[in-house]
Amino acid sequence: MKKKLTIIAIVLMLSGAAVLPYADLAESAPEAESAVQSEAAIPSEAAIPSEAAIQSSAQSVQDTPKSPELSADMKEALDNEYLTLYLNQMTTEIAVKDKKSGALWYSNPQDREQDAVATGYNKSKLNVQVELTYYDSKGNLMNYDNYTHSVQSGQFTIEESGDSLNIVYTLGEVKSNIDGIPKYISEERFRTLIIGRLEKDSDKKEIEKRFRYDEPNKRYERRDTSFKGVGLKKVTSLFGQIGYDEAQIAIDKAAYGEEEDGAALVTLPLEYRLDGKLLRVSIPGDKVRYPDNMHIQSLSLLPFFGASGTKDEGYSLVPDGSGSLIHFNNNKLYATPYRTAMYGPDAALTQLGQVQKEETSRLPVFGMKVQDRGFLAVIESGDAVAAVEADVSGRLNQYNYVFSSYTLGSLEEVTLTNGWRSSTVKQFQAGIFPGDITVAYSFLDQEEASYSGMAAKYREYLIEHTGMARLEGAEDVPFYLELIGGIPKKKFFLGIPYSAYEPLTSFKEAEVILEQMQEKGIGDIQLRYTGWFNGGINHNYPKGVSVDSKLGGAKGLQELQSYAQDKGITLYPDASFLQTFPEAKGLRKSQASRLITGKLAHTYPYDISDLKQDVKQPSVYVVSPRVLPGVVDGFLGDYAALGVDGLSLRDLGSGLNSDFNAENLIDRQRAEGIVKEQLERMSSSVPRLMVEGGNAYAAPFARHIVVAPMQSSGFNITDESIPFFQMVYHGYLQYAGTAWNMADDQDATLSLLKALETGSAPYYTWFYADPSAIKMTGFDRLYSADYRSWIDQAAGQYQALSRVLKSVQSQTIKEHKKLAAGVYQTTYEAGTTIIVNYNHAPVTVGGVTIDGRNYRVGGEQQ
Repeated sequence: MKKKLTIIAIVLMLSGAAVLPYADLAESAPEAESAVQSEAAIPSEAAIPSEAAIQSSAQSVQDTPKSPELSADMKEALDNEYLTLYLNQMTTEIAVKDKKSGALWYSNPQDREQDAVATGYNKSKLNVQVELTYYDSKGNLMNYDNYTHSVQSGQFTIEESGDSLNIVYTLGEVKSNIDGIPKYISEERFRTLIIGRLEKDSDKKEIEKRFRYDEPNKRYERRDTSFKGVGLKKVTSLFGQIGYDEAQIAIDKAAYGEEEDGAALVTLPLEYRLDGKLLRVSIPGDKVRYPDNMHIQSLSLLPFFGASGTKDEGYSLVPDGSGSLIHFNNNKLYATPYRTAMYGPDAALTQLGQVQKEETSRLPVFGMKVQDRGFLAVIESGDAVAAVEADVSGRLNQYNYVFSSYTLGSLEEVTLTNGWRSSTVKQFQAGIFPGDITVAYSFLDQEEASYSGMAAKYREYLIEHTGMARLEGAEDVPFYLELIGGIPKKKFFLGIPYSAYEPLTSFKEAEVILEQMQEKGIGDIQLRYTGWFNGGINHNYPKGVSVDSKLGGAKGLQELQSYAQDKGITLYPDASFLQTFPEAKGLRKSQASRLITGKLAHTYPYDISDLKQDVKQPSVYVVSPRVLPGVVDGFLGDYAALGVDGLSLRDLGSGLNSDFNAENLIDRQRAEGIVKEQLERMSSSVPRLMVEGGNAYAAPFARHIVVAPMQSSGFNITDESIPFFQMVYHGYLQYAGTAWNMADDQDATLSLLKALETGSAPYYTWFYADPSAIKMTGFDRLYSADYRSWIDQAAGQYQALSRVLKSVQSQTIKEHKKLAAGVYQTTYEAGTTIIVNYNHAPVTVGGVTIDGRNYRVGGEQQ
């Protein structure tokens, strides 16, 4: 009886522990209302419920799944101070042990044979470490994987050398010995080259009985059923004795049109290396071999590394926009599996349709938290052709997984017409991506196993590998301001249209705006000036610099620079290098990228109403990466003469395009290398760089990032949007999202709360002229950019934000977590804690109430 009472008491205690004061709050849509700054002491970290406390009582009492014990088939292959790598030499699957935590991570699920969901090929695929998709010579989409097409037939070699483990797979059906014997041999050649060279009658009979004479065609046909076992060995031995070699075989096969591509073989090396605390997994591009008639499309690497089952708790981290989480076993089988390409779309590929608005993935990372452990993967090589994919249990198998895949080759479909007939054929790029693919896995113990821990790991990685340096001292909160100089405008003379230049903000007018901002208490202004040279915002291609005279010319710009320096303002004139604009001059067609079809690559504005490019609008050419070095030379030469120490780059940090010119193919990875070289040159020539977007390869060269991702795409498969991007960079770079007055939702309260949650700065886009100046210009989107409508609100927002964030500008974000629906807490390294409540209703957390659409600041403020 006492035992039963004890059990009941424990259950009641567990049930009570699961009841939280905010557990049933529903997240509501934000409303436009002003937020009143509210600061109060926040309870200690221990008083705030942890993620574990929020779980249901049923989850609390269930057994925690453990890592499977190391199989007897796994043998130690590599070892260092931090990690041990094990290999199953029969299946080539690997396991890595993190010595600090003792956790084991497997390349493939260890209980996959018991998977009740996966069937057929999906079940076999659970054994895979690498997979290729390709088109064969007949246009059929096929796939090869290392298990089905290599391991099962023993077509692989293993080499352990020093600190690396190398496995070379031969993918495809290796030709049997019978393929060394032609299907048909002419009567003349059969009698002279084969029978005529055999001395023994018994040998002649041995050969003759295995071929059938085809009298009408005067040839001998191979009897396939007789070429088995001993019979096959005898014939191949006799052919070898008489010198019937590969050259003679090729002659007879060619005579009767035998195809040689039936068994397309691919040599695919996979290398594992322990480098300190990192496990590096690589595919060296220079060692990949494949037939010329094979059009490889994509490669998936370790698709089931760390895959978790239905009893595991945790999530996958994907780099969607600012970052998002996919909770394990979320039952969203109605949703499309997650897949996004790094750095957005390639403008050199035809993309007339856009199914949905998608936030660009800026950081080449992904990760997973499983119970009290986790891993973070950084795509080190091949990032520009990479995508991150993820799915949840229940669709194809019983596992949750996240991995990287790579577009090695692309294609375009071309429609051919002949009168009333038409057909579509595939045209492939000239050769596949030749570079290396490398992913570095790092492992997180119990204290680090969260997306906050993953952000810290990636920050450490960037510090070590890119030299990313912390902001110096106690920086002020920046105020990012974009002023628009001039725009193109169609005007009429005697009814005849002509293109004209419409100034919106001259350099003198910019000083007026800046003076008013300072009078209203706005400090640390970072001024981005667009539309200042070569014909305005849609400027001519910048192989040289000519400051627009209607704004004040070069003298006016230099006077604005002097004014800005006196007032502690940094000026960043803006330029675009990766595309031209309608009616812009300076780029020859030979300098534009080519599509796979050979046509010039150009894009059109998207029509939001039908999610397609509007081909009725003027197009813009995509600039080939190969011309960038020469253009940057000319630009920097003229720019240096202006004496401006800042520069804003509109697209070098946000876009990345190929050039599929068959004579000089430049894939995205090579294009990234070219762009990085130009960024390095610019950062050496101009002391301060600002970039838009913030692709990972551009961030090391910049001090400021605008239009940084502030949210995820909100895909159905994902569960939470997180500020992973901001958690990585805060304290090292300063950043802002989309201009607050240009956002889809111009809710001032929402913008302020989001900035407080993410440690972001305010950003506005303004001009000085009367708004009527943009009528009939194609710049209708700028109607909300009249500075007079926003300056007072902007000053109030800046002051409220600065009071909270000024003291933490040079600090990293130690932790970010969701406390309840619509309630988030951000903790900085020195202890400052900010809780924001996006709900309309008040929420109580740890005994402290945060009003609706408001925030509270606590902890140690420095």
